Amino acid sequence: MHPSLADLFDLTGQVAIVTGATKGLGRSMASGLARAGASVVVVSRDQSRCEEAAAAIAQESGRPTLAHACHMGDWDALPRLVEKTVERFGRIDVLVNNAGIHPAPVAVMDLSSEYFDKLYHVNLKGPVRLAALVAKQMQKQGPGGRIVNVATVGAYAGGPGVGTYTGLKAALINFTKTMAREWAPLGIRVNALCPGPFDSEMMRGTVKLDPKFPDRSAMATMQQRVADCDEVIGAVLYLASKASSFVTGEDHVVAGGMLRC
Repeated sequence: MHPSLADLFDLTGQVAIVTGATKGLGRSMASGLARAGASVVVVSRDQSRCEEAAAAIAQESGRPTLAHACHMGDWDALPRLVEKTVERFGRIDVLVNNAGIHPAPVAVMDLSSEYFDKLYHVNLKGPVRLAALVAKQMQKQGPGGRIVNVATVGAYAGGPGVGTYTGLKAALINFTKTMAREWAPLGIRVNALCPGPFDSEMMRGTVKLDPKFPDRSAMATMQQRVADCDEVIGAVLYLASKASSFVTGEDHVVAGGMLRC
């Protein structure tokens, strides 16, 4: 690769926070960012799993990592995540808001307050709160910060039993566009990444309730397949690097040509 092209995706000396980073898409994204040169903060709810993933990423990439357990639904715990990152690495250049939950499907008529609030706190309220906290740190550093909010291609269509999950992700896309407008004067770019069907733990959890779900998901894509988690790395590197320097307020779909209607 020509040196100037390689430089577009080079994250050497930069610091990236990835939430939901111990498994699935988050684990692949954290690994990809580290292999591109970033020091990565591995975040999930379980400290031991964070430490295990962080150690593995450090070994495979040669980059420093930080393991930090934090529940995205805990409003008051999120500032400490930002503080610990700055204490360890001195700055934050990239945030990947990947953490999310998608429990058993519930029809709209059967929604309980507890179910709605559980998804709301982790899938929307937490990511918005963390993005705002990180943006304040990025503002102190000067122009150049990048935030990637991970939504889903399902945000465009919804579906029976998944309306709470997809609806909140649709709201996250809208917040992404708002953040991009508000923070563009600060030199902070904000984009959404909308995956389609990937062979992740979330997909496997759905299989327990609906064994045919992966097959239906595959058939809904032009490529007629479910993707491997590492296939998301190129997209997140693009949005997190100089390669996308003129891209903000966009929702980048990685879904094998899945229809969005």
